[in-house]
Amino acid sequence: MHISKWFSGAGLVILALIVLFSTLFTDWIFKGARVDLTEGQIYTLSDGSKNIVSELDKPLELYFFFSQSTTREALGLRNYAKQVRELLEEYVSASKGKIKLTVIDPEPFSEDEDRAAAFGLEAVPINNSDTVYFGLVAQYGELTEGATAEENERPTLQIPFFQAERQRFLEYDIAKMIHQVSQTKKPVIGLLSGLQVDGGFEMMTRQPTAPWFTFSQLKELFEVMPVAEDVQEIPVQDYNLLLVVHPKELSEETLFAIDQYVLRGGHAVFFVDPFAELDRMSENKASQDLNRLFNAWGVNVDMGKFIGDAQLALQVSGQNRQPVRHLGILQLTDQNLARDSISTSQLETLHMSSTGFISTLEGVTTKIEPLMTSSEHAMPIDAAKLVQMDDPLTLMQGFTPDGKVYSMGVRITGEVQSAFPEGVPISEGGDDTKQGSEAAEDIADDVAEEPVEAESVKAVTDNKQEYLQKSGQPINVVIVADTDVLTDRLWVQVQEMFGQQIASPFADNGNFFFNTVELLSGSSDLIDIRGQGRYFRPFTVVKEMRRAAEEEFQSVEQGLQQELQNIEQQLTALQNQQGENGEMITLTPEVENQLEEFRKKKLSIRKQLRDVQHQLNKDIEALDFKLKLINIALVPFILTLIVVVIALYRRRKRG
Repeated sequence: MHISKWFSGAGLVILALIVLFSTLFTDWIFKGARVDLTEGQIYTLSDGSKNIVSELDKPLELYFFFSQSTTREALGLRNYAKQVRELLEEYVSASKGKIKLTVIDPEPFSEDEDRAAAFGLEAVPINNSDTVYFGLVAQYGELTEGATAEENERPTLQIPFFQAERQRFLEYDIAKMIHQVSQTKKPVIGLLSGLQVDGGFEMMTRQPTAPWFTFSQLKELFEVMPVAEDVQEIPVQDYNLLLVVHPKELSEETLFAIDQYVLRGGHAVFFVDPFAELDRMSENKASQDLNRLFNAWGVNVDMGKFIGDAQLALQVSGQNRQPVRHLGILQLTDQNLARDSISTSQLETLHMSSTGFISTLEGVTTKIEPLMTSSEHAMPIDAAKLVQMDDPLTLMQGFTPDGKVYSMGVRITGEVQSAFPEGVPISEGGDDTKQGSEAAEDIADDVAEEPVEAESVKAVTDNKQEYLQKSGQPINVVIVADTDVLTDRLWVQVQEMFGQQIASPFADNGNFFFNTVELLSGSSDLIDIRGQGRYFRPFTVVKEMRRAAEEEFQSVEQGLQQELQNIEQQLTALQNQQGENGEMITLTPEVENQLEEFRKKKLSIRKQLRDVQHQLNKDIEALDFKLKLINIALVPFILTLIVVVIALYRRRKRG
């Protein structure tokens, strides 16, 4: 009787009101509350993103374009768009009013579609007639009165289309966009190089040489400031990144300047080489002195040997133009490149030549992440073999891979001690070097005799007081044991056409270089944002069940098929029995019974095959039902129960 009352007209109205008010009540209680239960925390902003948002001085407007109407059947694309939108809403929530989000569906032939095109977004075709807009526009600063967003001259950046391949780095891409659009000038790169990366003069041909393409492109994206090889101070505030390329014979003061730059939070990238092929002015190998710094950071770079790798070796033209494999010229693939680093995760092919290797020291306290590694078919080879080498086949002599995997590029993070624990190095005429207080005292003793030097003594004393013995914050350094990786011949063909340089890359060396420079020249908060967990979760349990069931099915099927084949052969033989004169014989009742048995058995086997297939589908359907039951019934029931418990607890507390 009580149940029938609930299903009466008045009862259903009351139930509807209860559901409505309970929903509003729940929404009111948990207003602003957020819980991210995903494994990879894909809906939770990292601290780096929050810091970048908190540093915004002006309002930021985000315009998210997604074609809802033309993606009804593209479920994967819609799910990705949902993730982007929800992450953008997290940014809006974290900004406390500084970020405004506008979501736009640019329907075909609408003004919104014209806006998307005006912002420079890409319309990607998904079938014969429809196109999809899936991009983001960021504008920083106040909108000029009377102007439209697309006409305004505010700093503007776009993500033309969210590529599925970048989904793991979605937060990084959005955070980078927000950081860059709010910057007033290009990042400054300090370049300390022992090679003629910016062009020079070839003594043998007596011809000028062109800048390396990587560095000519670098100047278009960054402000590049040369740093002298004898520099004695590198202020952190002057550079977003220090780029060190194969320096030689660095003085103690210069090494100390680099040491202090890194300890004070400056980011740095080092390219050193045991045999730099374009270094024709002096010895090819970089300065061993840099290892003084590297050792303090937990690694050592061998400057006397390069990595030969039989598996990664590229084919080159040998003597008599015969193709031979060069053990020192390597082609790295995704198997040799770190998949969890923004610098290398998207790379497919990287070419390196006469590359050194980087060893991790014992007792290291820093975090050493290999970015590129050799295969197990590698071993170090003396770099002296490359000097005046005529035939690459000579590298094969004595080559025996040792089964080790060698790191050829690493990223170092963490807190470190200074490589100069005794203090400030001061050179006194030529090779004589004194350290810290001793040097300062010596100079101070001369002050009375040489008053003019009093100022320099004060500077030394000041430096002694200010130098750091350990890092004030975790360092961020990348070391690559190769400089040839930056040269044009290993990754790009550049042609001059109508006064413009047309580049045709054939490897990802340039992408690695710019990814690394872009990553380390950005905000420290930006560097801390790493790839998040996968948004799409594969049905691994279902797949495993299917695989196991298919194995079982195939095993049973093969046995039944073999049995069926035998029966069919026997059946055919019986049906085609002929007499000695080629005439068909009359089947005896026993043979007819045997034929009938075979036919029944054949039908039975075919039925068993169908049953096996049916059972396979049935198991998967049962699992699918369980998953739906959990998602549709169990989870809402648990959440409702939690709400009721909280409500009762609050009511009891008030009472």
